[in-house]
Amino acid sequence: KLWFQRCVWGLRAIIFVLVVASALKRSDRGRPETEVLMRALRDFNIPKIITDDMPVFMGLIGDLFPAMDVPRKRDLDNEAAIKRAALDLKLQPEDQFILKVVQFEELLAVRHSVF
Repeated sequence: KLWFQRCVWGLRAIIFVLVVASALKRSDRGRPETEVLMRALRDFNIPKIITDDMPVFMGLIGDLFPAMDVPRKRDLDNEAAIKRAALDLKLQPEDQFILKVVQFEELLAVRHSVF
């Protein structure tokens, strides 16, 4: 039973990546599937990785997808709205803050809760 629970837990992570990849593919049908998969793996996992582990993670992505550097998909209208909201709340709308808000929103799009 414990083996099955571990297997199901591991499959959940794969399912989330596939959900993100399918959404990316639908929004950018002309992009090759390897680039879509790399972007999904990278962009879905980066918000959950601590800064110290980032070089290791990016090294793994580089090993899986050598010489591939796909830019992050950006919604400039959404980023502008986040910046305006931050200013309205008297916060500093720094690029890193806006990126973290976008990453959190992307995470909530495929998960029902974040803990």
